[in-house]
Amino acid sequence: MTSKKDVIESTLFDIYDRIGIDTPSNHDDILEYCYDDVCECADPENWHSGDVAIAFRRWIEKDVIS
Repeated sequence: MTSKKDVIESTLFDIYDRIGIDTPSNHDDILEYCYDDVCECADPENWHSGDVAIAFRRWIEKDVIS
C-alpha cells in the first residue's frame, strides 16, 4: 500500500513538472511542510491533489511579509 506521504511526494513532482522546474534542492523540506499541512487542514479520508497544491501554495507564501 502506498503511504500518504508517498502520494503527496508524487503530487509534488507533478506540480514541479507542470510549472517547469527541476526538483528543488529543498524538496524534503517542502514535502514535510506539505505533508503536515495536508494532515492538519484537509479531510483525513477524502484529501486529493488540490489539497497538496494548496499546501504547496502555502509553503511558497509562508515567508511573504505583508
